[in-house]
Amino acid sequence: HDTPSHWHAQSNARDAGRGNEGESLNGPIAKMGGSAAAVLSFLPSLGPATVAPLPSGGAEGDDGAPSCFPYHPDSPSKTSPADLPTLFSGCALRLTDGRNLGYIIVGDLNSDRVVVLCNGNPGSRLEARVHGNAAYAAGVRLVCVDRQGVGLSDPVKTEEQNTLKQFVSDVGELLDHLCVDRYSVVGYSTGGPAALALSKYDERVSRVGLLASVAPLAVFGTNDMPLEARFMFFLSKRAPGLLTALVSNRVGNHLSRNKAIADPSHLDRLIEEFSVSRVWQGTDKEFVDNVDWTKRRLFMVSTLEAFRQGAKGCTDYGSLITDHWGFLLATIDKPVHLYHGTKDDTVPIQMTEYLESRLQHTETRFIQGQGHLSLICRYMGQALKDVTTDLDCNPQVAL
Repeated sequence: HDTPSHWHAQSNARDAGRGNEGESLNGPIAKMGGSAAAVLSFLPSLGPATVAPLPSGGAEGDDGAPSCFPYHPDSPSKTSPADLPTLFSGCALRLTDGRNLGYIIVGDLNSDRVVVLCNGNPGSRLEARVHGNAAYAAGVRLVCVDRQGVGLSDPVKTEEQNTLKQFVSDVGELLDHLCVDRYSVVGYSTGGPAALALSKYDERVSRVGLLASVAPLAVFGTNDMPLEARFMFFLSKRAPGLLTALVSNRVGNHLSRNKAIADPSHLDRLIEEFSVSRVWQGTDKEFVDNVDWTKRRLFMVSTLEAFRQGAKGCTDYGSLITDHWGFLLATIDKPVHLYHGTKDDTVPIQMTEYLESRLQHTETRFIQGQGHLSLICRYMGQALKDVTTDLDCNPQVAL
C-alpha cells in the first residue's frame, strides 16, 4: 500500500474474570444505541454475485483481477439495463423454519478456505462484491448473507427471534448446506457484533477479523461518533418506530431499488451523490474521490438491495446492536484480529481499544493514515489472509 502504516501487535491470554463489561469507558451508560449508522450515507457492506466465477472482461480491479461489470461509454447512463439482473443477483436457501436466507459467494470459488463476511448497516449480501477481488487474491471463498428482513432474507416471525443468536443459527444452516466444516469470520463497522456472535456460538469458527468494528454500544456509548450516527443510534434505541418511518420515507422517495431498476440513470445519480456525501471527511473523502466508479456502484447497489423489503430489516438490526449483544466479550475464546485506522472519523479508535481490553486473544493493528472506509477496502485482503492461516480443508459441494 502506498499509505504508510504502523503495526501494533499484541497477543493476550487474559483471565476472563478481569474487568466488567458493564463499566463504560465514557462514564455513565450512554442513552444512545446503534442502528443504521448514518443510515443514508454510512455504507460499508459486502456484495452480490451468485455462485459463479467473476465475469471476464471489463476494467481491471485493484489486484489485477477482472472487475465484475464493464463500463458502457456509449450508453446514456454509465449503467446499462443489461447489467441490472447481475448487479442485483444472489441465491436464497429455504431454512428449516420456512424462511428464505439470501446469500452470495465470491472470490476463489474452488478454494477450501471459507470466510463468512459480516457487512455494515445498511448493507446487503451484495457488498461482498466490493471485496471479491481481494478474496480471489487471498485464495478465499467469501460467503455473505442478508440479515433478517434484508435483501432476499425473510424477516423473523416474532420480535423475540430478532437476536444475534438467531443470525448465527441461520448462517449455520447455510454452511451445513454448503458442507463447510471449518471457517473464519470477518466483520466490519456495525457488522462486528454479528461476526463476534458467530465466534461465540459456532464452534466451527477458527479466527475472527474485525475492521473498524463498533464496541458494545450499550456500554461504550456513541459520544465520540459523528452527529448523524449518534442521532440514528439514539432513535434506534429510544424510538425505533420513528426511525423506521423516517428511513422508509427516504427509501421510498430516493433510495428505491425499483426506481433504479426502472431507470439506470437514477442509480448513476445516486452513485454521484455517494461520492459527494458530506458524511465522508478527511482521509475517507480523499479515498471516495479517487476510488473507481465501479466500486462506488457496488456499494450503492448493496445499499439499495438492503432496502428491498423496506427499512425495517436495517432498523431492526440497529436496535439489536444498541442493546446487550447476549454474550460477554471475555467469553470468546477464538483468536481475534483487530484493525483500525488512526484517521477514522466514523468509529472512534477507542472502540477497538475497548474490544482489545475485553477479548481473551487479540492481535491489534492500528494503521497510520487510514480512515473508516479506506481501511475496510484497502485492508480486507490482509484480514482475509490473517484469519485463514490455520483453516482446515473443507469438502467442495456440488453447486
